[in-house]
Amino acid sequence: MAGATAATAAGVTASQASTITINLLNNYISATGGNHLNADLTGDGQPDLTIANSFFFSHHYATTYGATFYRFAVRVELNGVIAYGRDNGEYPSGSVQLGSQHGFHSGNYGTFSLTGSIPIFFKDLHINGGALTKGSLEVTVQESRVQLDSFTYNTPDRGSSLALLAMGAGGVLALRRWRTA
Repeated sequence: MAGATAATAAGVTASQASTITINLLNNYISATGGNHLNADLTGDGQPDLTIANSFFFSHHYATTYGATFYRFAVRVELNGVIAYGRDNGEYPSGSVQLGSQHGFHSGNYGTFSLTGSIPIFFKDLHINGGALTKGSLEVTVQESRVQLDSFTYNTPDRGSSLALLAMGAGGVLALRRWRTA
C-alpha cells in the first residue's frame, strides 16, 4: 500500500477546512513514454475511476527530401470522458480534446493543451467512513500526453487529521495507521 500511495500522491494539502487535494505524480499516458495511468487515486488498492480504451502512438519518418518528422497520438477515456491529443508531424498542426472542450493549432498558433476537471465518485474505507464520496480529477491534455494532475474531495473536519494529510503521502499513511489503531 505504501508504494501505491507514494506513486500516486506527491502531497496532500488542505485548501479549506474540509477540502483535500492530492497532487498526483507520474500518472499519465504518453505517446513516447507509454501508459502509466493508475486508477487508484487514494492509495487504498482499489480503483477510484474507470480508465478505458487507452491508446498511444509515436512514429518518426524521413521524407524523400531528407527531413525527419514525428507523429504523435494519445487517447484515453476517464470515467467515459475522452482525453485525446495528436500532432500530425510533417504539416505543423495538431488537436487536443477533453470532454466537450476542443483545441486546434496550425504552425505556432492555436491551442496546444487543455486543462479541465472530471467529476468522480469513489469509496475508500479511510475517507468519509467508506461512504460514497464525490471528487474532482484535474486533467491536462497535450498533443502527445494526458496527465492526471490532482484529485480533490471534501471530508468532515477531523482536527489533527488535516495536519497529517497536509504532510503528503507519509501523512496519508500515518492517518490510516492512526484511524486503524
